[in-house]
Amino acid sequence: NGTLVMSYTAAVASALVVAFGLATAIQKKFDAAKAKQLMKWVAFPSAVVASSLNCYIVRSPEIDSGIPLVDGNGEDVAPGQTSKIAARNGVNSTTVSRAILQAPVYFLPPVLMGTVPMFKNLLAKNPALSVPLTTYLVLVSFGLGLPSTVAIFPQMAEIDVKDCEEEFQGLSGKDGLPYKKYYYNKGL
Repeated sequence: NGTLVMSYTAAVASALVVAFGLATAIQKKFDAAKAKQLMKWVAFPSAVVASSLNCYIVRSPEIDSGIPLVDGNGEDVAPGQTSKIAARNGVNSTTVSRAILQAPVYFLPPVLMGTVPMFKNLLAKNPALSVPLTTYLVLVSFGLGLPSTVAIFPQMAEIDVKDCEEEFQGLSGKDGLPYKKYYYNKGL
């Protein structure tokens, strides 16, 4: 529970800092008309920072404890030992995919609503449908974006033996041959 509270607090605080900082910078640097146009994009970097930070904090205990490494057959190469390097790689790749997830959610709905004739005509005839249509398109974008961004990095990632901790160097498989690569579950 403490990790969740900390991650939520950090995510919200970071989003507010980014949003306030960008809004202040935009209002100081640009005239009122240009600032108004740019302000609609402030939410995107705020969401990227909040989502990424939340993911990193929630998953950071894995970096401290490490994760098991397996061979190509899924067998634990060093039972009872874990790799903090592989854990860091897994957490970092998951954090990057969460940051990328914000792009389809923020950019697809306005692009579709502004360019697809069916949506443009519908909104021109009935502007009250703007909020329900936006909500629907955000949900669809998230539904399509989530599996796509999770798939950017393979679930079972690989790491070269030379990049692992010392205790994983020089280990051999059941066939007696030294390992060249290990695998680990990067997590979601």
